[in-house]
Amino acid sequence: MKFKQAYDVVGHLPCTEESQCRVLYDWVLEARPAESLELGFLHGKTSCIIAAALHELGAGHLTSIDMEGVRNMPNVPNILQNLEQLGLQDVATPVFSRISYTWELKKLIEKQTKENRCQPFLDFVFLDGAHLWEPDVCAFFLALKLLKPGGWFLFDDYMFSIEKSDWWSRSPDMKDKPDDYRKESQVERLVTLIVSQHPDMESVVIRDNWVWARKKPDAQVQPGPTVTQLTKTIAKRWLLERLFSGKR
Repeated sequence: MKFKQAYDVVGHLPCTEESQCRVLYDWVLEARPAESLELGFLHGKTSCIIAAALHELGAGHLTSIDMEGVRNMPNVPNILQNLEQLGLQDVATPVFSRISYTWELKKLIEKQTKENRCQPFLDFVFLDGAHLWEPDVCAFFLALKLLKPGGWFLFDDYMFSIEKSDWWSRSPDMKDKPDDYRKESQVERLVTLIVSQHPDMESVVIRDNWVWARKKPDAQVQPGPTVTQLTKTIAKRWLLERLFSGKR
């Protein structure tokens, strides 16, 4: 599906501008991600753009995760309606979570874990959700386990802060937050303090209000330690052996 055909349907929706949507569409055409994950979709504007590019390629799938509450927002079509209008239901699968996208990432890690090792399967992760330190730092670490070596992250709203957001600044949940929390560009802190310092990341490129980061092609999927479950009797014996072994 051509860019204009998709944008004519979703272009009126808020948030991502046409120029950004075009960059995203063209990137998907060039990178050809087989499995993509979007964390935060609201009305599904960028979901439809990614899905349109995958449809144009004739291959690839997008999973988009957001909260249950975005299903029934007033006066605006939801992601299901927008995908249906474009005929892209088979390309993108929305997930409406009752908890959080980090909870849904937990489920994906469980599904991908074999012999105590998480097998990555994603080529592209687009993080455009809470824009807050706590959920998005967690989301990065969880999604990184699922991202294949050589895969890409895209972070939206690099300079976002609660104070700059009309919606967030008026949220009752943010009224009692300290000034530094409200003023901080929390996505920028995530990128600077976590993403760019992670040993598995190869490059971080800031372009306008977006950040592109690539996982090293030679990043290794390391197995975890053996997990030992001890009954009370065995645990007591195990502890005593180690206490007394040091005194011999």
